[in-house]
Amino acid sequence: MPHDGSSDGQGQVNLPANIEKTIPADYRWVRRTIHEIEDEFFAAGIPSEDIGSIAIVLAEALNNVVEHAFTSSEGQTITLVVRARSKSLLFEIRDKGKPMPKGRAPIGNHPMTEFHQFDALPEGGYGWFLIRELVQDLVYDRQNDENILFFRYRLDL
Repeated sequence: MPHDGSSDGQGQVNLPANIEKTIPADYRWVRRTIHEIEDEFFAAGIPSEDIGSIAIVLAEALNNVVEHAFTSSEGQTITLVVRARSKSLLFEIRDKGKPMPKGRAPIGNHPMTEFHQFDALPEGGYGWFLIRELVQDLVYDRQNDENILFFRYRLDL
């Protein structure tokens, strides 16, 4: 059940040391997992603004895996690990899909940087821009035929 958007205002965060979820590589499971994470973060006292930003990042990153990493997502899984630190959360996303192009995470330029007055507004291309704007220390690696995306989210406590 999604949170109601409020925070306890006390700055107290009581997350377990680690949260780990392995889910089918499917858009419905991504949405369900994000709602579960939102609920856990809300119950732990994480401010609603942070929960919203984290939900955006997770939706972009996990949906990218579903859309781009697998030719067929049937039988494929995505693992999400969250590690709590004093004022930040460390995220790790793993999958055994295709590697990212050029072996690195996209730069994430704002899609409007090459926009001209008479061009149609771009419909997409904001995902990696948003991810890179909202997180710190983003690292992509590929080990043993597995994609690994690490990033840190600094909490506003």
